[in-house]
Amino acid sequence: MGGIVFRPKVLPDNLAEIAGYKAGLAMSIEEICDHLTGTAFPDTVRDAETSGVRLRSEEYEDLYYNLLHRIGYTRELYQGPTIEHARIFHRLKDNAAELEFYMQVCSTMNNAMMIGIQNNNPRPTDPMVILAEVKQRFGVAGVKIAIERFEIINRGILMNPHRGIGREWNTPIELKGLFKGTEQQPEKGRFIDQRYIDYLSNNQDRIGDMHWRQFERLTAEFYERDGYKVDLGPGSGDDGVDVRVWKPDAIPGNSPLCIVQCKRQKNKIEKVVVKGLHADVQFERAEYGVIVTTSELSPGAKTTISARGYDIQAIERDGVKGWLTKLRTPGAGIVR
Repeated sequence: MGGIVFRPKVLPDNLAEIAGYKAGLAMSIEEICDHLTGTAFPDTVRDAETSGVRLRSEEYEDLYYNLLHRIGYTRELYQGPTIEHARIFHRLKDNAAELEFYMQVCSTMNNAMMIGIQNNNPRPTDPMVILAEVKQRFGVAGVKIAIERFEIINRGILMNPHRGIGREWNTPIELKGLFKGTEQQPEKGRFIDQRYIDYLSNNQDRIGDMHWRQFERLTAEFYERDGYKVDLGPGSGDDGVDVRVWKPDAIPGNSPLCIVQCKRQKNKIEKVVVKGLHADVQFERAEYGVIVTTSELSPGAKTTISARGYDIQAIERDGVKGWLTKLRTPGAGIVR
């Protein structure tokens, strides 16, 4: 394949623009290089700040795909439509009948799209028209194959680094705001921006690095999207109650269903925290309490809960990771 020549600063600026337009994250060049650790590209990007660089097209695509994956834009590392098609062939290679059926459906789709292109008529390339023709000839099984192929085609267009960037967010947010705090209002999400959720979903080792207030916002966001009424405390002077949660049909004045204490810390949660939360549950007349933590409960804390019969649940580090998987933007992964 051909090569792409970047003048000094052009490649780093291009990557920063990609991060902003596609993933919606404003990042410094050094942050970008940090996220490319483990690939062959950090030194290339740093050197490109002061000197020109030449990359083969496939190298640039690899750089582009790695960056978008590592900052949360794609759930899995995308490697281009050729690799995706190859995965399908690998899946079907041991079943000659299924492979032949797949090839027949693909041939029908290709012919229909080519007719539209040759006649300068977009109608025959309309997916609904092609799906209808595939269904008539091959039934529901053929439609499933056609949909999978359209998903690969559409993803290839969306991810193509050579066809412009394409704005997907109105205003980028600084990635460092996730770790140092920010008052910028979420563009998508009530409490915490979806871009931070997608980023953490792919960088779960950084959960413990979150700003404490962002961790509280993530907790409130989870309960709200799970269908509950939620009140996020002020962040200071909240008497240890970070989030209050009510049933969906609760009316003003009802006691909370549960009260939540968020503990973003590396040390284990000790029993003094459990006792304090139990007292708050009784005071607020909630049904139970929840400790959400980036760490885990100490053995003493767990013993206190069971021995005293406290109505307290714990969402520990692995549970928070599960939240991120549930909350991340759907459809950003690779269909196998």
